[in-house]
Amino acid sequence: MDYLRLELPEILDSFIANILAYALILATVATITMTFLELLKVVLELRLKYHRRKLWNWIQHAACREELLLLTVAEVDSADALLDQPTDKMMGQIQAATNVAIDFPDVYPHLFRFLTKMPTSVAAARETGRDGTSRPMDDPSDATVWERFITKPAHDRQASYSEAEIQEATRARARIDHFVARKLDAFQTKAEYEWARRNQYWAVGTAALFLWALLFYIGVPPIPATILALFGGMMSPLAKDVVAALSGLRTK
Repeated sequence: MDYLRLELPEILDSFIANILAYALILATVATITMTFLELLKVVLELRLKYHRRKLWNWIQHAACREELLLLTVAEVDSADALLDQPTDKMMGQIQAATNVAIDFPDVYPHLFRFLTKMPTSVAAARETGRDGTSRPMDDPSDATVWERFITKPAHDRQASYSEAEIQEATRARARIDHFVARKLDAFQTKAEYEWARRNQYWAVGTAALFLWALLFYIGVPPIPATILALFGGMMSPLAKDVVAALSGLRTK
């Protein structure tokens, strides 16, 4: 028993040292892989191309795109300046543009209609009240109420609208703001999720390929090399954390 107590720290250190050696290799591979991928993304403009495809698939009307670009980067030819940014910064610019479009629906009609357009399912549900009764067919939407109100000259609004109608227009604007904010958030959430997942797939795949080439070079048979490379590729993003954790476990 005393012998085991004396030998246990050395056994533990030997075990940790072996795992630590593999973890350091994986951490090195992960660092090289991420550096290579970041360089590749910059050189090939992958983020710009990804944002262009996602955003243009979302906004398919050419006139709507032009209005958005005029509000964000001042000219259509400068679209790359908007698209080649991190998703959160790009969406911040788009959010600022949507505020202007909502304030001036007569100046930016295409963008305003795109932002305030409800999905078919939501529009259908809107026709039915909470009590299950159908709403009047001539009941205007929030976008219509707000557009009619805001496009009138300021000096005509007090004369043309009652206090109740002004309050209704204000409530319509508040609902539009909430709806548009959720619409933009939904797009950003999906775009960031897909971009992050693709980065993970690229990182794991590239690390696995790098490890396979290394194992094959030192003489490991193809099948074991493939299995080890796949496992190492999946573990490489976590290798730095593993190294830090194992270093703290060493007894000397």
